[in-house]
Amino acid sequence: MERVLFAIDRFSAWTGKSAAWLVLLMTLLISWDVTMRYASKPVCEQDSAVGFLCEPVRTLWFTYFYSYDMTYYLYAVLFMIGGAYALSRGQHLRGDVFYRLWPVRVQATIDVVLYVIAFFPGILALVAVGTQWAQASWLIQEKSFTTQAAPPIYPLKTVIPIAGALMAIQGLAETIRAIQALKTGVWPPRLSDVEETETALAAQSEL
Repeated sequence: MERVLFAIDRFSAWTGKSAAWLVLLMTLLISWDVTMRYASKPVCEQDSAVGFLCEPVRTLWFTYFYSYDMTYYLYAVLFMIGGAYALSRGQHLRGDVFYRLWPVRVQATIDVVLYVIAFFPGILALVAVGTQWAQASWLIQEKSFTTQAAPPIYPLKTVIPIAGALMAIQGLAETIRAIQALKTGVWPPRLSDVEETETALAAQSEL
């Protein structure tokens, strides 16, 4: 069973780390957009001596019409796809000020109950409704009209059920871990490659 749980952890890590490259892409595109925004001011000002260069500069500034769409589009994908990775590393928000002080079996009981009555119903609804939204969006070739660029939004809506499915897979692994902890009184091991500073400090304070 541990091998299966680790395989799910690795899969979630792969999806999360793949999505993490969007941070670099966002940084480069937004930096380019800001740079061109300031660089174009003296060129595209009214009565500028080099006004004839305005159109070539605007052409070079390929993010001019969709910088706003670009930021929320990429961030939304990163946020949604990275959810399963964060869950696999136990990095989602919880009331650790109370939770970490409870016995393992109490923690596991709370986790099992919440996964059954809250997590899975919510995630299954996200997958079901998200699939309907994505299908409807593809049918009408939905576009975003927040800016002049009007980029297609149906690929973004397709990410919603995909992210929900990834969360469901990792949630199953977390539920199995909680059941094992409920039986043994010890949390089973999980893959880990990141740790929040406050988690590390809390662990040190218990030594």
